[in-house]
Amino acid sequence: MPYGAGGGGQENGLGVAALVLGIIGLVLMCAYGSGIIFSVLAIVLGKMGMNKAAQGRANNAGMAKAGFIMGIVGTVIGVIVVLFFILVFAGALLSGETTTIN
Repeated sequence: MPYGAGGGGQENGLGVAALVLGIIGLVLMCAYGSGIIFSVLAIVLGKMGMNKAAQGRANNAGMAKAGFIMGIVGTVIGVIVVLFFILVFAGALLSGETTTIN
């Protein structure tokens, strides 16, 4: 290809973003499930990245798929963590027991 001729570049940004957001989402699950937002974004971007790879517009299908899977895992863990805290706080409120410091 001669110099200056525009070659069709790969659009790998979505796969990379999905992978990064999936990692961030999993790490932030330790913070009371706050990584759910990142995990959902990883699912969306991972699916878009896999579609681009299937069309031949990107060459990082593995990254996109890894981000997609980590997004799913992070979302499931996040929902479990949030439900756990809701049940714990609801149980504490409904127990009616109080503690006093003397």
